[in-house]
Amino acid sequence: MKNKNYGLLIAGVGISSTGDFMYLIAINLIIYHLTGSATLVAALWVLGPLAGLVIKSWSGGFVDRHSKKKIMIYTDILRGMLMVILLFSNHVWLMLTIIFLVHSCSAFFRPASQSYIVKLVPKERRSIFNGMFQAASTGGIVIGPAIAGGVLLIASPSTLIFVNAITFFLSAILISFLPSLDTKHTEKTKLTFFHQLRDDRKVVWKIIKEENKFVKMYIVFQLILVIGMSLDALEWVYSNKVLGLNESQYSLLMSVCGIGYVAGSLLASKLPDFLSNRSLVVGGTFVSVAGFIGYAFSISFSMVLISFTILGLGQAIANASMLTLFQNTVPPELIARFSNFFAVMISTLVITLTITLGIFGDISVLLAVRIPVFASLLFGILLFLWSKFLNETKEISPHGKQKELGA
Repeated sequence: MKNKNYGLLIAGVGISSTGDFMYLIAINLIIYHLTGSATLVAALWVLGPLAGLVIKSWSGGFVDRHSKKKIMIYTDILRGMLMVILLFSNHVWLMLTIIFLVHSCSAFFRPASQSYIVKLVPKERRSIFNGMFQAASTGGIVIGPAIAGGVLLIASPSTLIFVNAITFFLSAILISFLPSLDTKHTEKTKLTFFHQLRDDRKVVWKIIKEENKFVKMYIVFQLILVIGMSLDALEWVYSNKVLGLNESQYSLLMSVCGIGYVAGSLLASKLPDFLSNRSLVVGGTFVSVAGFIGYAFSISFSMVLISFTILGLGQAIANASMLTLFQNTVPPELIARFSNFFAVMISTLVITLTITLGIFGDISVLLAVRIPVFASLLFGILLFLWSKFLNETKEISPHGKQKELGA
């Protein structure tokens, strides 16, 4: 991909993503140092879904009706400013409030970037772009912790927050050089907020009915992701108590998973030359589920490492391919409304399942991990069955040739 605009967008997201993972390490250390409370540290995992639940219930229409470029720039600047304020905060509840606001800004940024990508990248190039974009946005999983480890040897966790603020400002600068792809006349309405919200729901339901075959597959895929996100909160406990891993081994595990994810993202940009996105979603899902199963039943550290590499690889391929299917199915002017409609339900499920598994984990962390892993396998089978109904739809290969989804 030689388009400089692609490079600007990928670089902007990649830089801020690296800062995000550095900041996650820092804020966990700071909150725990201030309070000594594992509960408050765990609460950090709930703030993201909670912000999604509050903001995404109404923000989709706002994003679809306004300049995507401006939304990305303003939310990057606002997140950078919030990071600066966080630097001078020493009250834990103020810090949690700021973190919630950062997640709220992200709830605007992500759908805006999705809508912008659809307008920027031609349909036949989206598979390649999505793989590269995902590699950049998740590359921070590997680079962020590595940089954070080096910084923490010579400076305090607050330094990482300062660096994250800079990455947001740099991202805003890079995005400012991108073209504005929205029409001159934004969608205007004299409807009240609640009437507008009602009409947005009607539009989304219309798309759901028209594209019901894709929607069924999309919902099952999201349920598998919900299980994975909910299990994140139990990973360290399970790894330590059941698998007997220490902190350095667990840290290596996260890095290996990140490497697998980046490799899978790069692979996802090439595989659509040979397989349909539908096939890649299903195949990637089964590979990631195999990684989950391997992790849940590991008998050695080597097996855990291999399982997490497979997990990251499969998730990356499935996520990038589903994103392309999503972009090619939902009309560009409705992407934010459609994605946020489901994001609210996803956030609710993540919060509920995370809390439930946390409580159940105090009773038996072994079953709290293995039962959801088994459930993800069942959902994977259901995903395969629903995907077969997409055979009638045609998609465009990266080289501009039409091919059957069942190919």
